[in-house]
Amino acid sequence: MRKSLIAIPFVLIALCLQAHFVNGQEKKKKVVLPSTGWGSLKGKVTLDGDIPPMADLTGKMMIHVDKACCLDKKAKPEEKVDLTWVVDPKTKGIANVAVWIKAPEGTFFPIHEKLKVRKDEIVIDQPHCQYLPRVSAYQPFYFDGAKKVQTGQSLIIRNSAIVNHNVRVIGKPSLNPGFNVNMLPKTELKKTFLPQATPINLNCDIHTWMSAKLFVFDHPYYAITKADGTFEIPYVPAGAEVTIVGWHEGTGYTKVIREGEKVIIGDPITLKEGVNNFDITIKAPAK
Repeated sequence: MRKSLIAIPFVLIALCLQAHFVNGQEKKKKVVLPSTGWGSLKGKVTLDGDIPPMADLTGKMMIHVDKACCLDKKAKPEEKVDLTWVVDPKTKGIANVAVWIKAPEGTFFPIHEKLKVRKDEIVIDQPHCQYLPRVSAYQPFYFDGAKKVQTGQSLIIRNSAIVNHNVRVIGKPSLNPGFNVNMLPKTELKKTFLPQATPINLNCDIHTWMSAKLFVFDHPYYAITKADGTFEIPYVPAGAEVTIVGWHEGTGYTKVIREGEKVIIGDPITLKEGVNNFDITIKAPAK
């Protein structure tokens, strides 16, 4: 079993991962990544150190004009706390970690036939005064060597609350220019974004504690860890040499190595047919 050891906060290295697109266009002609078949990638992300506390938001909600909605008895417990660190107290498994594989520069992934068409919707909801889920990912298209092919997967930003929300989106300006729109109760917004190396930020200026992260990929080889810290990515290309990348809101990328002026993000691995196991350990932030 392979294991990535530490998460290092690093916020100024997004360009190192932005190999796929420049202003939405391919840099140069790419070749398909050689592979011999298909496998799966499974693992778990755990915390090394003390679990950071989850800040209680009820104090802020109590003094807000929308407190009746924010503190509604139907609101889930996770809607009333800060969700930066969601950690299983028994196993220290970390939820909401994005894990994906990255192809070598100049190559693109082969896509399994079962993953070329996606009919599901990714929904980011505001049922009360919290974005749910906190971290999301979606894949509007994939690259087939000549063009972008639509997958059919869609993204919906929803306000199922009884009060107004506004959605302020901050993405990479050259790829996903930001916007700020008001959302009336019981309405939704359907949007399409381009892939970018770092997550798109969603915030609400009416309820300032609200935030969420959205990853946009041009391939299906990614996952968001579950409540117990586990993840699984099916149909990864076996025989391919790739890099496993992880990202958590509280620490950034899970592994960053600097070799002079060169920055290496993630762990290299050659995927095999069958199950590939890869665990990640994130070091708890200093108190």
